[in-house]
Amino acid sequence: MPTLPEPFRDLEPYMDWSLPTESERIARKARTPMEEIIDFHGVLSKRLEEIVEYLNQYSYGEMPPDAQSLCDMALSLVEVSMLVEMYKNPDNLNMVDADRFVAYQ
Repeated sequence: MPTLPEPFRDLEPYMDWSLPTESERIARKARTPMEEIIDFHGVLSKRLEEIVEYLNQYSYGEMPPDAQSLCDMALSLVEVSMLVEMYKNPDNLNMVDADRFVAYQ
């Protein structure tokens, strides 16, 4: 199982949000209860500046596996942020069936 860089090991309970593709992140968001999404958003958003600062030392395609896992987790935060910050309800964003959505990879 992938791990996170040492300064971020406390975020490992959220590893199931570390998903490598946009399609996986959208599907995860669609099937997750709002309370879990709010919890994930609350924890990760408090660390976002620190996460970005850490990840900026690497080029996107050349990150070590632990940094890539952290980056994928941060991208999941981006995926859920509007849902939590603006809409407060996952049903408001289910305009496209997550199973039919094809993201550009």
